[in-house]
Amino acid sequence: YCILLYTRFVMEAVVSTQSTGMLIVSIWFREDLTPTEFMVNSLVQSSEVTTLRVKWSGIVVCNVLFYISMLSFTVMETLNTPIIQAELGLSQSAAVKYSSIFLTCTSVFSFMTFAIATPLGKKFGERKMMGIAFSLSAMAYILFYPFGPGYIPKVQYTPLTNVTVNTTVEVAGCNWQNKWCYNQHKLNIAQFLVANSILLFSYPLGVVLLLSRTSKILGPHPQGTVMGILTAVGSLSRAVGPAIFTSLFQTYGPPACVFVLAPALAVASILTFFSRNHLDSFQSRHERLQRDLFT
Repeated sequence: YCILLYTRFVMEAVVSTQSTGMLIVSIWFREDLTPTEFMVNSLVQSSEVTTLRVKWSGIVVCNVLFYISMLSFTVMETLNTPIIQAELGLSQSAAVKYSSIFLTCTSVFSFMTFAIATPLGKKFGERKMMGIAFSLSAMAYILFYPFGPGYIPKVQYTPLTNVTVNTTVEVAGCNWQNKWCYNQHKLNIAQFLVANSILLFSYPLGVVLLLSRTSKILGPHPQGTVMGILTAVGSLSRAVGPAIFTSLFQTYGPPACVFVLAPALAVASILTFFSRNHLDSFQSRHERLQRDLFT
């Protein structure tokens, strides 16, 4: 029954978000011909392209950052429902319902962020905005820490007795088998909404700028293989993240996810700052090479 409810509400959210995404992509986005235009306008000679190779250190940094970024969103997406169920004392079906409604509403906010990410990167600098995006994500996960006031709602469970249990009554609240349910502070609902909102702004901002920066590092070189590896790294994150963090959540509660992901995102922000030279675009490197050759 719970699986059917989960499928019903999640499918509604998936269909609505995918439909909105297809509509926005078909209206807003256009094919980017920058690599070809760059080669024609800059008159890049084959000898210069051979000399100016891809900066693979920047590609590796982009893959690490992309993995952390995808992991942060996947964990939030996976644990939204159990957090709502535990912190608000709701049944599983009600938690799935409210979680799907919330994710559907905030997906519109994420699509808007996808649209403004490129203009923000052009105005303030892509590398600077990437660092800001990771810093905001780290702040969002700090806000997921249950500061209180008060403790989570009383755990509801059905004790084992000789009396026949009515299986149609759905148990609500935190899972009584999790020891942290009995002594952990409550996560304020306003704090939860603010944390989700920040994360759903910073995640698409960081992902769009990372993809753009990877493409610019490659420049006129073939991009299919590198972009495929980047996608595979993101898929690995989405496969491994839920398994690990669901286990951590069941054992230690929300603080475990905070203590792992907040430092990881902070490290990603620091890595973006210190590796900014490795994230140089092919065009800027080519322009420096041209200046060195003709001066």
